[in-house]
This record gives sequence, structure tokens and C-alpha cells, in this order.
Amino acid sequence: MILLVVVGKKVPIASENVTIKQITVVLTEGSQGGSVVNALLATGLYKIRALTRNPNFDKAKALKAKGVDEVVKCDLSNKEDIKNALSGADIAWIVTNYWDPLIIGVNPGEEERQGKLIADAAKEVGFNWLIYSSLPDSTTESDGKYPAIIHLSGKNRVEQYIRSLGIPNTTFVYLSYYYQNLGISAPFVDKGNEVEPIVAKIIEERPAKWNGKKVPVAAESVGLKHLADVLTKVTGKTHKIRTLNDDDIKEFSFIDTDELKQMHKWFIDYGLFGKDNELKDISIAKKLHPKIKSFEQYAIETYPKA
Repeated sequence: MILLVVVGKKVPIASENVTIKQITVVLTEGSQGGSVVNALLATGLYKIRALTRNPNFDKAKALKAKGVDEVVKCDLSNKEDIKNALSGADIAWIVTNYWDPLIIGVNPGEEERQGKLIADAAKEVGFNWLIYSSLPDSTTESDGKYPAIIHLSGKNRVEQYIRSLGIPNTTFVYLSYYYQNLGISAPFVDKGNEVEPIVAKIIEERPAKWNGKKVPVAAESVGLKHLADVLTKVTGKTHKIRTLNDDDIKEFSFIDTDELKQMHKWFIDYGLFGKDNELKDISIAKKLHPKIKSFEQYAIETYPKA
């Protein structure tokens, strides 16, 4: 697992009531992490520290080549490691990784514990603004109907914990279902290119505007028939929808079968973002990133014509 941390800012940012001198971005290895770091590197304003379990890992070395200033060892399960990693900055962007092989199928509750450890560390070192990648509480919002979707509810419990800590400014970014994960009806976004400008824009617009807010990141909300129709149009090959049975679902060995089934039933009943009215207006993503791609635009760039 790789974490990336922006530890300094070359030009201080003055907002309505605070001068931000340093920004820290904490995120696990993956699409959200890489994309946001790319956006921050592109500005030329930030010094970035990469945190990894193994600084000699190839991906850690690649970050250095990309322009990341420091690559240091850090364990997200160790609070003192986290505090050392966050020290000297004002803002944290946090993404935890349920799909870490040391968590999924081994200790699913560890993601929630890690998120709370990071939050505690941010509070203790005096963060001004914490931006956290969250998801809905599928257990509470379904009145207990879907208690097994740990990777949703666990993230939301971390969000609620962060809100209770009294950190001066907090913002919660809700990522929609990736185009790359085709298979359900839900809000969608391109995981590789759409997160970065939105998080970077939130940071640019300062904490006063986004304090306490939830930000849904989705290009559009469409059903499976739309996806199939677009793929048929773009590729010239007919695409149809097929419902999975229990045997099909068991092939997804990376996730507990009950969790997977409940997740998709949750999507059908409530949509990815659940009942929260603040998350229903996905036009906010378009305002933050006017060039956010529709699924058809993504498909034209990704899938070859037959």
C-alpha cells in the first residue's frame, strides 16, 4: 500500500479567515490517490511526500520519478507513524482502502480503525481542514436491511467520527461507481481522470466554502440499459444485460458473497448514494469539473469499434 502526502506549499493560500501554509494529502494506493496527486503535481505549487510500507517497492520508486519529493515508510495501522507523516501541514485528504489484501477477507473492520486513527492523528497535530473520501451508511439508511456492506457503512462511521472531533473544517467527497466497474445501475464516473480536478478545485476554493459539506462525484446517473445501448453504439457489437445467479456471484472471490449481494440490492433500492438529499444533486461535480466525461465519451475513448 502506498500513501501520498503533500507536505508543503510553495505559495501560501490566503482565505477569508485563515492562511494555509501547508497541505497534506493522505491516500492509499489506487485511482483516487494517483489522480489527485497528478492534479496537485500539475499545479507546481505543492511539495509531496509519498508514504509506503516499503520504500523500495517499484510503485514507490515510480512516484519519486513522477516528481514526488519524498518517499518514506509508514504504517496506517500505527498512530505514531501517521502523526509523523502528517506533522507540519494544515490539510489532509484521506482515502482508506477496504480492498487492501491485509483487510478484505482478513480483518474487514481494520479499514474503519485506520480511518479513525488518521482522524485522531489529524486532530492531534492541529489540522485546519480534513477532506475525507466517504460513502453512505447502508445499514442505518436501510433500517438494518443491509448490514453486511462493510465497505460502505465503515467509511460512513469514520465520517461521523471525524465530524465529532471538532476539527475546524471538514469536507466529505463521495465517489460514485466507476465506469471501469460496469455491472449495476448507479451514478458513474471515470476513476482515472475525473476525481483529480474536483478535489483540486475544492482545495483551491478554500475551506470556508466546503466546511461540513458532502460532495457527490458523478458524471451522470444511468441504468444498465443505457450502458448496454452505448456499448452497442460505440463498438458495433450487441451488448445485453444478464442477471447473475448465486453461482455467478461466488466467482467474485475477492469479496464476501453476502456483502456483494447486499451491495447490489442496496444499489437497486436506494442508489449508490442512498437517501441523503445532499448527495442527490450530482450537478455539483459538473460545476467543479465542467469537462467531466459521460459514459459515452468514456466508451468512445476506451472500447474499440468491432
